Amino acid sequence: MKNILSIFILLMFISINTLQAEDNEAYRYKWIGTFAKGTTITNQVIDSDMYWDSISQKIKARWKEGYVITEIKYGNGKWVVLFSKGVKANSQAYEVTSRWGAMSFRINKKWKEGYYLVAVEHGLSEWVGIFAKNTGYTNQALDRQKKLSNFQKKISERWANGYNMVDMEYGEGHWLAIFSKGINYKGHAMSVRTDWKKFTNAISKNWNDGYLITDMKFGIGRWLGVFAKGTVYTEQTYITKPTIIELDEVRKDLSTKGYKLIDLSEGW
Repeated sequence: MKNILSIFILLMFISINTLQAEDNEAYRYKWIGTFAKGTTITNQVIDSDMYWDSISQKIKARWKEGYVITEIKYGNGKWVVLFSKGVKANSQAYEVTSRWGAMSFRINKKWKEGYYLVAVEHGLSEWVGIFAKNTGYTNQALDRQKKLSNFQKKISERWANGYNMVDMEYGEGHWLAIFSKGINYKGHAMSVRTDWKKFTNAISKNWNDGYLITDMKFGIGRWLGVFAKGTVYTEQTYITKPTIIELDEVRKDLSTKGYKLIDLSEGW
């Protein structure tokens, strides 16, 4: 009887520690990488740095090597840039401003020059916009809302008018999304959850319904995920790691198995 009681106590201890580990995973700061098979990407590399001046030099060097920027993020005190080869975009450029009003002006200027906005990020009191030509986009629009509920309505309206989301960001107290035509998704869905554990359940539900992740963002205590049908992806998974260095090691391993990194996000 004493041995049975000891085993029961041990199992209870293990269960409690397992639950605590799950809770720590749900609420600690993390980087999330979404990986997929079926892309045209042939090679990828990640560069990171605390300072924009340093990362801008790395961007120019990667461009000379034939890479294009497919993701740019700021998190945990670092700028992080994902570079890829084999994607449909070239002649990239970037703009940096301290306020959104100035960036909005630069975007309109770039549109007139034949560029499309492919990524936008806010970090360290700076807005960074990444632009490219030959993207396959035929038209583009922006929406910026302070309330998440209004932002969700705008997303639905854009979908109804034939637009698909390219990227989204939270900065200066507003949600921001880039939409483009020329992306042939067949259906859309979105999910909002208050913490990561609940959000992973929403991801699983969308996967079961045939939708795949195209973008996710954390802002003001909310995870917002955007999903679509009709993507080029054949398989999809996501991995969380506490640092970008650890996530990059996972990326290298998954790359040997045919998975490419298609989305980067970070939050709690």
